Amino acid sequence: MNNKTEKKNQRGEFSFIEAVKSVTADINSRARDILAKRFGFGEKKGLTLSQIGDEYGITRERVRQIIQESLNKVKKKAKTDELFQKAEEIARFTVESEYGIIAKEELKRNVLAEQEKEYNFVDFIVHCSEELSEIALKDKIREAVVLNDFDLSRWEHLHSVAGEILKKKNEAIKTGHFCKEFSQESEIDFAEDEFLSYLRVSESIQRNVFDKWGLREWREISPKGTRQKAYLVMKEIGRPLHFREVADLIYKLGLNKKEAHPQTVHNELIKDDKFVLVGRGIYALKEWGYRSGTVKDVIENILKSKQNPVHRDEIVKEVLSVRDVKKATVIINLNNFFEKRDSRLYALKKNNK
Repeated sequence: MNNKTEKKNQRGEFSFIEAVKSVTADINSRARDILAKRFGFGEKKGLTLSQIGDEYGITRERVRQIIQESLNKVKKKAKTDELFQKAEEIARFTVESEYGIIAKEELKRNVLAEQEKEYNFVDFIVHCSEELSEIALKDKIREAVVLNDFDLSRWEHLHSVAGEILKKKNEAIKTGHFCKEFSQESEIDFAEDEFLSYLRVSESIQRNVFDKWGLREWREISPKGTRQKAYLVMKEIGRPLHFREVADLIYKLGLNKKEAHPQTVHNELIKDDKFVLVGRGIYALKEWGYRSGTVKDVIENILKSKQNPVHRDEIVKEVLSVRDVKKATVIINLNNFFEKRDSRLYALKKNNK
């Protein structure tokens, strides 16, 4: 049975909302409402202490006291509340399946799928749990949930070694290669699943849409703006692309939340000399050996690099390797702008030499 099936079986039709209702049932209604506003039950996020205080006409400190008193009561009842314990069991099982640590958002997605209205109820269960803890370390671990006996030093060892590998490579690495490199460098053995599970909560080491890992600030990992996103797409696809295809891939790969407008992409490609127009709306990367210029310019450069006249077929082959045009287009340019010799040989016209 795989993890996803096990998680589904663990949860069944269980409701985290009902678990929270049960464990907070003995608190007076005002305190319960204040807890709901603070934790954002049914909302995207909770209110600040000041916002709650303004709503009830009490001080920020008094709000904090009410919340703390209420949480103390909840934690006491949680020890015997069956629904709370079931919710805690589901959350704990999910964290255990990720080797003891999981990003908060991933935990909520795993136990609730698309039921976002319950997300903050999960936060509340974790907050009141005696078996789980919330953790976040600046530049290391984003908001995560861990088992109380989680070995943080083991995670820090993995994170440090992985970071050094990336700095040394100075380029994004495919998952399989990264795992292999790590196993050779680490003094502690890690299963591949554990390695990846630990990295998924990292703040500074992240994976891009092409399953490559790198440092968060690298353009390959967190591209900013249309040009960087277009460059990443073209580099990974590895062949010239029409600007409309680039725009489509930027959106489909999740690099943009909204659809990228083709004309916007086209305009950005034109402005940047990293991209070379090689056909009608088709662009390639300059680093692949492409150079800017018309078909005529390309032929001219080919002939200038040769000491003797060049056969038509060789010229056509070289042009088509760097330009996405029809063979007829190359031949028309040859006949119009260059000197034809015997046996389909071509050379520069005397005034072009």
